[in-house]
Amino acid sequence: MSIRSTTALVAALLFVLLPSLPPPAVVGAATPMAQPAPISPAMLGVVVRDPWYEYGTNPRYPNQPNYEAQETMGRILAEAGARWVRLEFIVQAGAGSFEAQIARNDYFINAVAPRYGLKVMGLLAFRLVDVDPRDSSDVGLLSDNYLAVSATPYGGGVNQYMQAWLNQALQIVNRYQDRVAAYEVLNEPNRLPVLGNFAGGEGIAPARVATLHTKLYRCFRQNQCAYTVADPTWRAGVQLVLGGLHPKGSDTIIGPADVAMSDRDYLAALYRSAAFSGYRATYGAFPLDGIGYHPYPAEIVTSLAGVGDEVTRISGRLDALRAQLRATLQPSDPAAAELPFWITEIGYNAAAPGQSVGGQTAFLRAIFTTLAARGDVARVFWFKYEDFPPANGPSAQRWGLIQIPFTESDPRCPGEACYAADGVPSARRPSFWALRELGGLPTYRLILPFVVQS
Repeated sequence: MSIRSTTALVAALLFVLLPSLPPPAVVGAATPMAQPAPISPAMLGVVVRDPWYEYGTNPRYPNQPNYEAQETMGRILAEAGARWVRLEFIVQAGAGSFEAQIARNDYFINAVAPRYGLKVMGLLAFRLVDVDPRDSSDVGLLSDNYLAVSATPYGGGVNQYMQAWLNQALQIVNRYQDRVAAYEVLNEPNRLPVLGNFAGGEGIAPARVATLHTKLYRCFRQNQCAYTVADPTWRAGVQLVLGGLHPKGSDTIIGPADVAMSDRDYLAALYRSAAFSGYRATYGAFPLDGIGYHPYPAEIVTSLAGVGDEVTRISGRLDALRAQLRATLQPSDPAAAELPFWITEIGYNAAAPGQSVGGQTAFLRAIFTTLAARGDVARVFWFKYEDFPPANGPSAQRWGLIQIPFTESDPRCPGEACYAADGVPSARRPSFWALRELGGLPTYRLILPFVVQS
């Protein structure tokens, strides 16, 4: 059929993802359609903007949590299809008492999360004590100046740092009870970041990490040590997950031997430690309910094929970890070798060289779909909800599903980045809509005309 010189209208189907709001009055607009969820929505998690940073940031609520921004975040997370969120408990010298700083999380955990159907995972990382864990002085995690057994409720092998960390971790779990459904215990202990005089890439000795983790697990599960509770039945439903290991491994292990160690060898060393083995000998199981892992890609290109290759490599890293677990545990405890992975961070910086917004979307779809199909992954948390500083330049950090306007190097706000007081995003990225679709939430399909000129 020939096309006349006059304008011809040709109908085309354009799939436009819109939030779950009443559709605009457009001729040809279809009714909202709930899509079959490609994966279990219960797997969908997002690492959020920690409420610690949204304290005293809204002029309407001086010296209070920013209720408006936290409410906005909960609503948008629900729109995106998230079922889980991970937030970190932060304690910083000079920012108020321990109790006051932890209370910054109350509104989000007690009100916002349940209102929007979000389960909370709390991160109990090294920031519970405002001392770098690599510090070998008497106040550091690596100190060999242990407290007398009679001076601590936690038994032998506990130094000043460990006692302070355990005290504060147990107060947090008792404060929130089952309103926090899971905890990640420590964060990338096998590869710490560049900070102060430390070059980065250092791992804390596995034996020291295993001791701290096991003491928390025993005190919590057995209702022992400090901060016991009269009725611990709620604790049965709360899971304690081994802190997310970094896939790059340790350039050097700080402790008994300054040697490099892969993520696989680090995990095996934790299981072989006296602390893990001793707990199993006493209670019949190892002291963890899941294995946290952060399988960030080594490299990603913006083509879909390149993203697919990287996702395959990530799944291969999990295969290697699983093989290491089986080799380590099958002779004595084959069931323990099948403990599920919790992917507590996985993300894509759309501003990194060779990466893009389109690549981020393709990566999110591929990684969630692939990990869900494995059968040994319990949860996947996308890193991250929002972008963070710097906004521009070669080190720009555009990891977010959304963009919230912010100013940098602003001492008025915790973390010295002041975000829009209402938390309303300036944009939702395509990755936001991709996550929503993965969760099977309704989308709108609009039939729009386009013009073909002859």
